[in-house]
Amino acid sequence: MKIKDIQKQMDVDALIICRNNHFLGQDILASENKIAELTGFDGSAGKIVITKKNTFLFVDGRYEIQSKLQTNPKEVTVIVENQNYNFRNWIKDNLKNKKIGYNPWQVSISTFKDWKKLVADADFIPLPEIIKTPRATAFEHKIEFSGMNSEEKIQKCIAQNSADAIFIGAADNVSWLTNLRSNALPETPIVRAFALLTANGEISLFADNLLLPANCSIPKYPLKKLEQVFKSLSGKKINADFKYTPNIVFDICKKHQINIVNSPDICTNEKAQKNPVEIQGIINAHIRDGVALCKFLYWLDKNKKELSETDIVKKLYSFRKKQKLFHSVSFATIAGAGINSAIVHYHPTKNNQSKIINDSVLLLDSGGQYFDGTTDVTRTIAIGTPTSDMKQKFTMVLKAHIALSSQKFPRNTSGIRLDAICRSILWNFGLDYNHGTGHGVGCFLNVHEGPQSMSVSSSSYPIKPNMVLSIEPGYYKENEFGIRIENLVYVAEDEKNNGFLKFIPLTLVPIDFRLIDEYLLNNGEKEWINQYHDTVYSVIAPLLSKAEQKWLEKACSPL
Repeated sequence: MKIKDIQKQMDVDALIICRNNHFLGQDILASENKIAELTGFDGSAGKIVITKKNTFLFVDGRYEIQSKLQTNPKEVTVIVENQNYNFRNWIKDNLKNKKIGYNPWQVSISTFKDWKKLVADADFIPLPEIIKTPRATAFEHKIEFSGMNSEEKIQKCIAQNSADAIFIGAADNVSWLTNLRSNALPETPIVRAFALLTANGEISLFADNLLLPANCSIPKYPLKKLEQVFKSLSGKKINADFKYTPNIVFDICKKHQINIVNSPDICTNEKAQKNPVEIQGIINAHIRDGVALCKFLYWLDKNKKELSETDIVKKLYSFRKKQKLFHSVSFATIAGAGINSAIVHYHPTKNNQSKIINDSVLLLDSGGQYFDGTTDVTRTIAIGTPTSDMKQKFTMVLKAHIALSSQKFPRNTSGIRLDAICRSILWNFGLDYNHGTGHGVGCFLNVHEGPQSMSVSSSSYPIKPNMVLSIEPGYYKENEFGIRIENLVYVAEDEKNNGFLKFIPLTLVPIDFRLIDEYLLNNGEKEWINQYHDTVYSVIAPLLSKAEQKWLEKACSPL
């Protein structure tokens, strides 16, 4: 259906469509992306408002360039959200006294409550629709990788719960709690299910078209049976994290006199702080991923001519899939050559790609899902001879990366404070980047995982030991070039300073010395990169061929 057809059929003043299915905060299939279908914009975040005359697309700064390239300005008005103006401001300014249609399966309780406060006089019309999900098969995430069985996790959650039951709306939390994964999504092995956990330890799942393992005894109900099951909880108390619980659940609870209370999902923090088995698995996964990347970079050095961006994507995948315990990529590979490197989340396709050109850069952001860990790494690679401007900006981004990577910080420091440490290096030179500095990463789960993050809009959630995060400052010059340097790190106790934490690098891939202007680095920064490259070489070189070792020795040569 086209936007004009929707506008003709609308019996509301505005229709809000979010980039979700009913599993909020999770990735979706391309076939489920209503925003891409209607507007052409296929970024990983966004929402649209269709009125009877106009359509508005709301995106964050990562997609400022991409959204305008992919949409027709005659049909869609793009609004790039920032700290001064966002979707909430627009609703308040434009939807007072209006009839607003929305799907309560695709909007969280928290979000809906916020909308109601912003335009209390508006009439919100629920248009409930359960999006059909394709058939998927679940499988066990074995104890050798998870480090804790499901029964232990359930008991841990119950011990911290004061209600008659807990509703778990976040699919990645359900996956972690049950030690189940699935093939529902091509790049993220979550089980697309809700869970209801009672105070006595009984757990039920709600999912459509999901086949559980033969040895799994957990009861499973279709989503349309959720209300029927909830009826038995009339008069009782349920805890639910309103940020990840669809508003339809609140409506059901209200209808059947169930006291639903907003309570942070206990699984979220437990999942974020990895156990020792998970940490070791993640370290091991990054070693194998580092081998794949180094083999690829050696190959790229020998085969730069006439390559397309999709050639790059396919070749990198071929190296990753040969690694032990590889399951899939962790997201669609970003391979931006030349001016495409300035598009933060650019994805080449068969019909929309460029050739690698000389005297430019290639921005390569990719990752792998391994049964023992999830990886995410970005390297900006010199193709031919980089310009002095490219080298200067790359070195500034490198300085920012080093500043945060080497920073010691007190326990319970928030992500927003750490973001400023990284970003301030670029601010001193009048530079900035329009995305977060770091996101949490799961263990064979979502490559973007909360609650931990580092950005200008981060919450005050504290960074804790054994969390895994990215550190990824960047710089983007539209229609010229883009730069990003991303490593994953994990948080550890600083043995030299009691009560302080530090970051330990997980990613083991050389940083392109051809883009470094040594004169812009101080001695401490040179020491950091030399130590990092020493580690890369000592760990990865023994796992490469002699020719690849020789290449890596040069790539890791000291400044």
